[in-house]
Amino acid sequence: MVLLVITYLLFILILLLMVAFLVLLERKVLGLVQFRKGPNIVGIYGIVQTIVDGVKLILKNLMVLMNVRKFFFLLAPILSFILSLINWFFIPTPFIRVNSKFGILITLVISSLLVYSTLWAGWGSNNIYSLI
Repeated sequence: MVLLVITYLLFILILLLMVAFLVLLERKVLGLVQFRKGPNIVGIYGIVQTIVDGVKLILKNLMVLMNVRKFFFLLAPILSFILSLINWFFIPTPFIRVNSKFGILITLVISSLLVYSTLWAGWGSNNIYSLI
């Protein structure tokens, strides 16, 4: 049981690192396309730039307005992130094998639940144009 939890946590860590390096690659390609220097100023070859951006996002002040539905407004991004990570567990990889005949069906169900997080974020903002 402990080994399974460690495997899942390692898989999540590898997945998040892959996303960080894809962001770095995207920035470098956009820098080449726009004929400017990419994110190679911070750290070695721009590797630290993605980490600095992540720390900046975490340390930003959370601004919650007075007339929002705070529960849904704060729960929607958390739900979206958790459901997106859970969705990766049903994709067959060498690390994690979920023995399920309904892997594709479960992936579609979780993907359809992601719509609710978007609706909750819009409804929780209490804006008349958010659900259009």
